[in-house]
Amino acid sequence: MDEKKAYWFEQPYMPQMKNIAVAPVILEDGRLSFCVPGDGGPPWSGVWNLTGEVVLDGDDYFEFQCDDEVMHRLGGTYKFYALDIDTFRRETRRWISQGKEIADCCKTTEELHEWYLKHWTYNR
Repeated sequence: MDEKKAYWFEQPYMPQMKNIAVAPVILEDGRLSFCVPGDGGPPWSGVWNLTGEVVLDGDDYFEFQCDDEVMHRLGGTYKFYALDIDTFRRETRRWISQGKEIADCCKTTEELHEWYLKHWTYNR
């Protein structure tokens, strides 16, 4: 997990519902915290905090297993995939807010991550 990256993920309690996670970090209390961009406002966008533990950790992919006793129906295993510019232009831009504009202004994967960090990082 890299807090200087943005990832896409599917919500385990809503199969095929994809979203973006920006700047994921494990807080002092062990929760996974990340920013979810969007126009809809809470609960769909804003800062999300999940209770559980990282069960697989890599730079471009990680998995977080929620404590289902705490998270209830929002639990399950979340799988996070680092965004890359090619996949973003081909697929992600079609289902994400401002996708076309973001794809037009970002030329590299690094620029894509920087764009999300600049526009969608909140204070935790």
